[in-house]
Amino acid sequence: MPPIRWSNISYYENQVLPLLLKHKVIQLNRTNARLANNGLPGGIQKLRCRVNFNALRFTTQIGELGRRMVKVLREKRLVLALHLRYEMDMLAFSGCAHDCYSKEKEELTRMR
Repeated sequence: MPPIRWSNISYYENQVLPLLLKHKVIQLNRTNARLANNGLPGGIQKLRCRVNFNALRFTTQIGELGRRMVKVLREKRLVLALHLRYEMDMLAFSGCAHDCYSKEKEELTRMR
């Protein structure tokens, strides 16, 4: 089920929880990863973050490919640098402000 954009706590209580109780498991696709700027209480934010982290699983094929790549890199003592897509506003919408100066934090907050 795709959550609505900028889901609030009542959405999860009224829409998601009944499905979870009924089916014991649900799959949320396209979840809102912007945990720090949606007005949810800190405890709920932490729970969502932990659930997303523990739910992250690669498909069998991707996991096997990754294991093979690491094996080759270790055997040949090579280093792999992987740069995933990085967008200008990524920090603003991730909610992350770790190691930022006060002025940077203010700017990120304005962008959110």
